Formats: sequence, C-alpha cells, structure tokens
Amino acid sequence: MSTLTKPKKSSAATADTDSIQSEYYNVLQEQTQNAVKGVINDKVFPIQFPAQGGFIYNWQNLNNIFNRGTYDLITGNVSPGKVEPAAALGEAGTFPNNYIQVLSGIAYALNKADTKKMNTVQGNASAQQATIVQDFQTTYGNITDAQMTEAKEVVGPWGVSTKYDYVISYVLGTQWSGTESAGKPPLSYDEMSSARNLKDLLPKRPGSSDTVINDVSIYLNMTASVNALQTQMQNGSWTVAQAITNTMTPTESNGGIKTFNPVDGKVDTNFRTGWDVNKSIADIKNDLNNESRAIEFKMTTSQASGSSMNVSINGSAGFSVGSWLKFSLGTQFSYDMSTFQGTSKDTEVTVQYKGYSIVPISPLAWQQDINTGWYNGSIIRQAFENQGKDVSGFKFASSTPPPFNFNSFEENGNFGWLNNVIVSNYPTITIKYKNADFNSFKESWSTKTSGNLKLFGFISLGSFSAGASGSSYEEGSNNSEFTLTFSPSEEIITVPEFQKQAFIVAGAITNPGVSGKN
Repeated sequence: MSTLTKPKKSSAATADTDSIQSEYYNVLQEQTQNAVKGVINDKVFPIQFPAQGGFIYNWQNLNNIFNRGTYDLITGNVSPGKVEPAAALGEAGTFPNNYIQVLSGIAYALNKADTKKMNTVQGNASAQQATIVQDFQTTYGNITDAQMTEAKEVVGPWGVSTKYDYVISYVLGTQWSGTESAGKPPLSYDEMSSARNLKDLLPKRPGSSDTVINDVSIYLNMTASVNALQTQMQNGSWTVAQAITNTMTPTESNGGIKTFNPVDGKVDTNFRTGWDVNKSIADIKNDLNNESRAIEFKMTTSQASGSSMNVSINGSAGFSVGSWLKFSLGTQFSYDMSTFQGTSKDTEVTVQYKGYSIVPISPLAWQQDINTGWYNGSIIRQAFENQGKDVSGFKFASSTPPPFNFNSFEENGNFGWLNNVIVSNYPTITIKYKNADFNSFKESWSTKTSGNLKLFGFISLGSFSAGASGSSYEEGSNNSEFTLTFSPSEEIITVPEFQKQAFIVAGAITNPGVSGKN
C-alpha cells in the first residue's frame, strides 16, 4: 500500500470542488427532509462534520448532570458552511457568547413624538430632579461611579442613565422595594405614581428615607403624563440587563446547569447557561438501534478520460473527479478506493445513515415573572425589525448593528442555533466493484484496520482517533466482482458510555432575528 500524493489545486479545480460538495449536500438535504417530513416543520440543512466531533447521545448522567461533550456541541453558533446548502457549527459556547454581544448593542427607545414629549415634561421637572439627588446625597453620601455601574447591571444602562434615575429606579425601585432580592422587576414608574402611599411599596426603606420618598412622590406627580413611557423604558432596560446577566453569570437560582467531564465523570465547578435536550437517552438509543430507519442515497462511478472518473448521485447528470472515496489511517496513510490494488473505477455505491434519530434542542427561555433562564430571542427580533423605523421598542443602540447577518439561514444568516439535530450511526458505505480483481484486493487489504472516510477527498464522514469505520468484503459471482462495506468500527462502538458518539447528519436552525423563529 502506498501513501496517496495529493495534487495541487488550481482555481478551476477549487470551483469544481465546490460544485461537487454542493451536489452531495443537496442530495443529502433532500433525502433527510423526506425522512423527517411530518416531524420537523422547519427546513433541515446538512451539517459539516464539526470540530467538536460527533453528537454524544448519552447527554446526561444518572444525577441529571449534563454531559459537557454534548453541551459543547449544541452551544455552537450556526452559520453557512463552505458551500451551499451545508451549515457549519461554531466552537463550543459561540452562540451564548455571540448572544451577549448582540444584546449589549440593543436598547429600548421611544419614537420621536414620545421622546419629544418625555424631554419636555422632564425638562419642566428638572428642578425637582435636582432636589431628589441633593436630598439623597445629603442623607446617604454622594452617588459614586461604582454605584452607578452596579445599578446598571441590575436595571440596565438605559434605566439608570442619570443620578435621579439611580434614586428612583434602583434605590426605590429595587432595593427599598425588595424586588432585587426577590429576583423581580423593579417597581415601575406607573406603580409608584399610582400608589396611595408610596411608603407602602417600600418595605425595606431605611428610617431616614422620608424626605427622599416625598421628593420622588412630588416628581412622579409632575411627570404623570409620561410615567407610562418611563415605565416602558425602565422595563425594556431591565429585560435586556437580566438576559445579559443570566447569560454571563449563570447560577442555580437563575436556571444555570452543571456539566460533567465525559472522560473522568467529574462535575465541572462553574454553572453554565441552561439548555435542554428534549428527547430521552433511551429513545435516542432505540432509534440508533433500529437500522431500518435509514437515510440513504446511491451513486455510480465509471472510468472517464485519463485518471478521472464520472460520478452520478441518485441518477444526476454527474460530474468528474480524480477520487471519490479515501480511507485514512491517522495522518500517515490515505488509500484511494478507486486505485487501491484490485479495485476499479466502475462501482455501484450505497451510502446509508442507519438508525437516524431526531433530537430536539432548546436553550432555557428567560421567564420574567421568576427571572430564570437566559434566552430571549424576541428582543433581537424586535431590534432587527425596528431598524430605521420611527417606533418605540427594542433597537440597536448604534446605527451600526453587531457584526452578524440576522436574516434566516437561507438568506445567509450567520447567527443561529440548532433547534433539532438529526443524528445516526456513523455512515455505512457499500461498494459493489465491477471489472475488478478480487484475489489481488484480498491479498492486500486488511479488515482488521479501522480508519476515517472522506468522500471526494474533502467531505468528512467522521473523525475519530481510533478510526470511525471498519471494513468487510464479500466475493461476487466471479473474480472481477466483489462488495466492500465500510461500517462503524468496533473502536467507536466500544468507547466508554459517556463518550459514545452518533454521526451528525443535518439540523434545523433557529435564527433569532427572524419572525416566528424564537
């Protein structure tokens, strides 16, 4: 056996490579979509084999702790792959990280008419604003930058943009009211202004607070006509702040989860953002063990001019390639399955993804009433839809939104997560050779060797340190015909329980910026 030397690519070859990959992924998409029809309403897209490896389907242990290997994969951001229609999974945690970046650029803003009205009323009450701040600082000391920063983390940067906001929204609204410790929204301007006695809403007020509370009551009466607008701003600011906080600092109380190391079983120290795999391990295993559930397609290959061959997938017009399947042993050897001793370029091929399973996935949604969870896609959708419009609502704070395409995946959207993943056993490839030499092949081939497969030299069908695929062969009716089958290797079947992987075939994608995809 000899190591295959890879020829240098020209620009023309690169274009051919893209079209070949695209044809393969289009066929895989069509076959997968047919298989999941009636179960998944969303369009599914083939997934380029991710850097994290396959899908670890034993996704939690007996103590309901999440498998870090599964967690790392499902938290990857989804963006368009190298060629259409494939999708690429980003590295572990890239979606929550990108989500924080996006939310940090969003504010709740009023339309022009409401902004003008607000500015006018607040301007007329500016003297009372100064009185609130002066009396507060006389009693409790100057409001420091550190205190303002702390308040913004709770109420949001737009909820405490001034010192009088700090007193009203943060001190009265969250501290003296007790809503902060209860994990609830701050008292709104409407609630405070409509109270018969504001002190009744502030059970944690200090004894020296009467003057400040009286100052605030007078101010709220002066701004009664815009208190509803101030409440909108306050609630919007708090909502964004909580989503960011719960994502950046997940805890047990806000819905954060623990993960464990699949290698040694040790539970990781820190909490992580909450995600759910909404299918039991038993159901996933039942699917994987049911090999009659299969996504498959067929190919034919035949000799073309020179060293190339023609390939047709599911009866397509076909294309020419130099190699259609390589079997690699680590990084040292790579065998071309159309030129290996005794093989031929004339084949009938069946590619099967046996025992496929549809696995729903979801991030833990933020719930305002109990302030748990972290994911609130509606904020992003509203900000995206409100761009350039004179409306009140969430908007990107800058004229330049965060560096993402918030459209759907089909429109090159590159900010998304997998809401369903279709997994299977590692692919089985059955090759029926014609015009071959079985005796010559049998003398040189070892079925004891496992390795990794690549279609057309660049489409990975799994990556596994000990080899994802093993092989077996069967002689045909004469020496010129035989069948070679690549199937999941013994090594990948016998790995420790919490490291067992399924192959990722395709997935359905949620893009938060798209209506109906939250």
